[in-house]
Amino acid sequence: MKKERLVILLGTLLALIFFYIGLNQWLEQKTPAESPPVVVKPKPKPAEEVQPKEVKPMAEEAKPPVQGEPRAEKQKEDLIAKKIEEEKKKESKKQMEGEKKQKQPPVEQTNNLTAQKVQVEKEKKERVIQIGAFISKENAEKALSKAKNMGYSGEIVSEDKFYKVRVKVRTDNIRADLNKLKSAFGNAIIIR
Repeated sequence: MKKERLVILLGTLLALIFFYIGLNQWLEQKTPAESPPVVVKPKPKPAEEVQPKEVKPMAEEAKPPVQGEPRAEKQKEDLIAKKIEEEKKKESKKQMEGEKKQKQPPVEQTNNLTAQKVQVEKEKKERVIQIGAFISKENAEKALSKAKNMGYSGEIVSEDKFYKVRVKVRTDNIRADLNKLKSAFGNAIIIR
């Protein structure tokens, strides 16, 4: 009796294992290698600004438009004319501002102050970035040599039963260097 139960249980277990393997293979075949294309619906065009209608006598509204010039075309021409006038006004304002700037003498002191501010902002800061924590010292040494080949100086610190690889980065754009290290080592964090 016990042997029969054992044989039945083993048979059931084997059947489930083969079913699971077959199901995984079937799912791998069914899933496409690439994700399906994303369908983007075009956005509707925004409605043109509605121009207030001029009040016309009833007799004029009732008249049919002249064949050579329908109302829609006339409205378009009016809009184009308004836009041209606005552009002319903007150009004349720009010309007037340019003339004012030419009349004012440049102040050398403000230029010197702004140059000093730019130098202070672009001053390079030194940061320490950890690029990995390894159990084996060999792997830590490999990561450090890879970082040195990329142009960074660094060290291996033994801490919490791990060999932590830390590199020193002197830059004014820490994000670019951090992204570069993340792409090379998979993960990188700023220590200080």
